[in-house]
This record gives sequence, structure tokens and C-alpha cells, in this order.
Amino acid sequence: MNSVVCTLFEGHYHLGAAALVNSLWASGFRGRVICGLRGDFPPWSEPSRAEANGIKVRDFGEGFEVWFVPCSTAMHFTNYKPTFMLEMWDGPAAGADRFYYFDPDIVVKCPWEVIERWAENGVAVCEDVNFYLPPRHPLRIGWMHWLKSLGIPLLNAERERYYSGGFIGVPREMKEYLKLWETLIAKIGEVSGSLKTLKQGSANSLFHSMDQDAMNIAFMASNVTINAAGLEAMDFSTGGHMLSHAIGSRKPWKGGFITHALKGYPPSRPVRAFFEHIDRPIQVFSASESKKLLRSLRIASVIGRFHRRA
Repeated sequence: MNSVVCTLFEGHYHLGAAALVNSLWASGFRGRVICGLRGDFPPWSEPSRAEANGIKVRDFGEGFEVWFVPCSTAMHFTNYKPTFMLEMWDGPAAGADRFYYFDPDIVVKCPWEVIERWAENGVAVCEDVNFYLPPRHPLRIGWMHWLKSLGIPLLNAERERYYSGGFIGVPREMKEYLKLWETLIAKIGEVSGSLKTLKQGSANSLFHSMDQDAMNIAFMASNVTINAAGLEAMDFSTGGHMLSHAIGSRKPWKGGFITHALKGYPPSRPVRAFFEHIDRPIQVFSASESKKLLRSLRIASVIGRFHRRA
């Protein structure tokens, strides 16, 4: 087993996960995709076969299969990422040389061979929207004091980029990084009092985006090589051609494109990228719903040519 992919979702995010799976198929990935989920299995999990521990597996042929793994954790899924990856690496992902996590609101735009190279001898990540965080930034200084209080060595004080927690690719030889990330999330939970929320405090809090802050602090406390792409790699700026990440609350599968366009917000690149992956091999929407959403998207795109916020 060479590379394995995973994601985590609950509720309506299964629609995003379906498009992610479709985009992986289109990219040329053939292998195992592990979907950790909370709640009911999505309709597109069928037809499937049963495995141990309540796991379902849908086989799409050509070596491409999706494993649906029920999760009982009470923490917010964003804070569960490294734990889930470690658990799966000892289970359905056992034997993987590289293990990738994608948020369920991401689609892949590039050929899989590009993603494969991305985690070659280094941890694959993308710069976040707010990507520049200098070594002596007040936030980093606070993190340095915190690491010292925990007795965790500061091995890379010169890190200056802030990376998104929406995607990560880890080669087997750097699996220990996931354990450090998991440990730091747990320690942040002790400080914040809970890991059940996506964010806590304000933008000036020492830990605001808990999993993402922990990821970046772990890079300061680790000597792993970082294989980084710029923020354009997630379509956070123009010129991207690798991934597309629909961040924020306005998820593509929710529609409402005309309403948003009339308010000056035309369909974004991630919205358009999502709708390129709604048909195969999973039919994300019914035929009538697809037609309605695509029509709305086209009208909103026309409005956006003439009306948008500065």
C-alpha cells in the first residue's frame, strides 16, 4: 500500500466529502480513502460491504475504495485530525508509505502524481490565508514561552510561515510529527477547557484556531522538513492549480449563489471547482437539484461580472 487519503465529516459535510472523493478519482488516485464520520452513513456509502467495528466499504473498482469509519469522539473534528490519522495508520491505513488528510470542503485540481511528490521526504502543507508569521511575532513569542513551560524543546525558532490545517501529507518516516501535533492539541484543550469548538477566544488569543495553531507550534518544536506550497495552492489567492478550499460558512453545496451575488459576492473559485466534481463516480445531487444549482451558479456568475464589492 503506497498512499492513503482520509477526511472527517458529519452532517451536510458529507456532500463536500463526496465531491472530494470524486476529485480524487478524477486526479488519478487509485487506492483507499478513509472517511471518519459522526452520525448516519451518507446515502452515497451504498452499495457497500461490512467490515469489523461497524465499518462500511464501498468499492468503486480499479483499486479505488472508500472506507466509512464511525467515530465516537466528543471533540470537534478539526481537533481530532492527528488522533484519527494515528488510529487509522494502525488500522485501515496500515502499510501506507504516505498518509494524507483533506478537509471535506476541499477538492483536488491537480494530477495525483503532484500530491504524491508533495510529501516526498517532508510534511506536505499549504500556507494559510494569513500566511506570514515572523519568528519574533508576539504570537510566536507567546508560543515559545508556552513550549518552555511544558518542557518541550524549541527546535526551530526561525519558522516564519503559518500553515493551514485543512490539508497535510505525512510520510511514514515522519509519523512522530502527528504524535507531537496530537499532544499539543490536548495541551491546548487543557488551557482552553474544551476541544469541542472550532475556535476559541479572539484573534489575539494565544490559541484561537486550536488545531491549526498546534500544527504550527509543532513545526517549531520539530525538525521535520516542511514541503510547503503557497496560499494560491488552496485558491486563497489567484494562480492556484493544486487544491481548492471552500473556507468559511458559505459552502458550495448550500447554494444561494444569486442572493450572494446580488450582495456583491460572486461565486468564488472554490465554489466553481466544487461543481466540477458532482457527477462521477458519485452523484452528489439528484438530477433536478444539480440542474437547479448549476443554473443558479451561471446566473450568479453573470451578475458577478457587473456587480461585486471592491
